[in-house]
Amino acid sequence: MKYTGLRRKLSAIAAGAAFALLLPATTADAANTAAAQVYSGNGWKALPGIHSLSGDGTGYTIQFAGADARTKLGPTAKQAAAQLTSVTGIKFTVSTALKASPEGCAAQPRHVLTLGTKYRPFDGKRGMSRAWHCYNTGDHSVWGGWSWIDTEYWSRPDWFSGNKTTNAAILKNAINHEIGHMVGLDHPNKDLNRDGKTADFECPLTPKKYRPLMCSPNGGYTTADGGGKFTSLETPGLKQLAVNWTLPAPAAPAAPAAKTPFATTAPGIDRGALGGAES
Repeated sequence: MKYTGLRRKLSAIAAGAAFALLLPATTADAANTAAAQVYSGNGWKALPGIHSLSGDGTGYTIQFAGADARTKLGPTAKQAAAQLTSVTGIKFTVSTALKASPEGCAAQPRHVLTLGTKYRPFDGKRGMSRAWHCYNTGDHSVWGGWSWIDTEYWSRPDWFSGNKTTNAAILKNAINHEIGHMVGLDHPNKDLNRDGKTADFECPLTPKKYRPLMCSPNGGYTTADGGGKFTSLETPGLKQLAVNWTLPAPAAPAAPAAKTPFATTAPGIDRGALGGAES
């Protein structure tokens, strides 16, 4: 994600598409009464390849790649872990141990989210941070991931805003936006004005007119008590990803009948295999 002042560029996701259904309401009851897994709703969307959070009881751990990351990102990561635990019912913990990520899904430890700090980690582009998400290709639950947060954010006290409170809130938003990607959330931008384009900032709004935390180029609450929090639009999505663990995948559309009989073979999918993409 990129923040230059108050802007962040939308970054591409290179992963397979998933079937999408609309969550009929923004309540836990709606999620619990769904007949099949749901991958999007008003103001939230799951990343390609992600169908659910894992509900196997092991939870998820956020760790840090180095001491600088632990110092700069630790308090905000704890905020995210507390909210994710409260919203999903799945335990998210923050470890003080320092361990670099292998930066590859095949070697990524299960249910570990690694945060690091690096100068311009996204191909040297100013103000851009980067996250990679990994998923189990058998059940498509969140496996883990890693993220690099741009150290430029700390290069001056008004990187995001000349208002101290707003700057602090947007900094938290920038960090937890990347954690949001690692737990399966995509940018929820959509063509709201039906002009044929999905633009920057084009996201549904909360009742108080805030964009979702995961909106691109930026979003989230900008108040002292709200900075870094997933918004009221995204919490139903996080609940849904937790509930999806217990639900079947939606049925795929029936393929049209072939005019000429034919046979194909394909390798099976290893339940423990990993897939992933950057975001």
